[in-house]
Amino acid sequence: MRRRESDSRGWKLTIASCIAGLMILFVSHFLQTSSGQGGNGLIALNEFNPKIVAQNNQDLPLFNGHVPSLSWIVGRDCLNGMKAYLQYAATNPDAALVGTGWLDPTTGTLINGENNNCVPGSLSMDTVIQLVHQHGGKVYLTISMETDGAATSWTTAQQTAYELKATQTPGYIDPILHEIQRANYDGVIMDLEGTDNFYPHIQQIFATYNQQVWQAVQTMHKPYGIALIHKTSDHDEYYGLNGFENWTLLSKSADFLVVMAVDQSYFTPGPSVSVPWLQQLLNYTLKTMPQMLPRIIWELPLYGNTWHQVNGHWIFDQIIAYQNAMDIVNGVGAARIDSVNTNLQDTYQPHLVYTDAAGIKQALWFMNAQSLHNIMHDFQNMLRQQSGFAQGNLQFAIWWSTTAEPGDFWSQVDKLY
Repeated sequence: MRRRESDSRGWKLTIASCIAGLMILFVSHFLQTSSGQGGNGLIALNEFNPKIVAQNNQDLPLFNGHVPSLSWIVGRDCLNGMKAYLQYAATNPDAALVGTGWLDPTTGTLINGENNNCVPGSLSMDTVIQLVHQHGGKVYLTISMETDGAATSWTTAQQTAYELKATQTPGYIDPILHEIQRANYDGVIMDLEGTDNFYPHIQQIFATYNQQVWQAVQTMHKPYGIALIHKTSDHDEYYGLNGFENWTLLSKSADFLVVMAVDQSYFTPGPSVSVPWLQQLLNYTLKTMPQMLPRIIWELPLYGNTWHQVNGHWIFDQIIAYQNAMDIVNGVGAARIDSVNTNLQDTYQPHLVYTDAAGIKQALWFMNAQSLHNIMHDFQNMLRQQSGFAQGNLQFAIWWSTTAEPGDFWSQVDKLY
């Protein structure tokens, strides 16, 4: 939901489901007829109903650091990500990379992000892998696909067709395995977010795909995880985005899971994450996959969001880094602030509502070090009330690592452990 080259939250721009359904049927037919296998190609949808077989999760350590945390270093902000990483690598050395595992759905191969800036003149992120290993951390390959609605991105139909073909074509996932070995990654996180939620049997197809990748990665003795779009019920308000993911099935298809506890608010201004919302996510987790609670990494946002108002309706604009949020806060005069709907001192959800120079109403909600620390503190206590988790620690990931994040965040978080 937040893992795109442009950070444009393009998953909100997904093609209407009816159009996507027609496109995926066309692409699937094309893959069948072009495979040269005739009746041995992709099987008919009404025959595709695989049974997911539960397997024991391996007891593989997910972290090397004192604090059980992952930070995502993204290719388009790689230089800043590495600088930020070095500031806290002593206690938080583990990281996941986005920018080196983009899938081409038409071939199954992996490609580098076009905007990676880790090394001048190169799109490779190998230097980041080496950096993390030098500091004793684990580094995770994040497998994703650009489906953000841009003119050059892949479509929902193509992502779905890829998953379907991968489950039926031996060797189609080999590029993932080869990249793990080539670059010496310590684990994998599957992060496909643009799948057609209304494609027949899509939950089973997606779970089967993940189970096959997981079983292959198991032979390499590496932990395999799946990033899950947030869900509070089987059919919540974001079903158009998360409907292809069945948490019960996926809990039997990976060693660990990453729950994206980010982007709580979109349709109206509000927090990126809150304690009551985390309680809802936890309740759904306990309903669908309670056995995975000790193997969940909770992804949290270290960024804010902005909206503007048109004819009385709020329109989402973009995510915004902390330092950029502070530039807005410091640049708005007191006379333009809506004091009734603003609370910059909120210890959990700092927010600002104001009118800009053009007379347009704007809203900014953001995280600072103290607010996210407070949320994490309360959520960790909530987790420790669960059976079998009394002495457990909150395992978390932060989207994303950058020099524009609050400078004192990691020192605040270290106090939790």
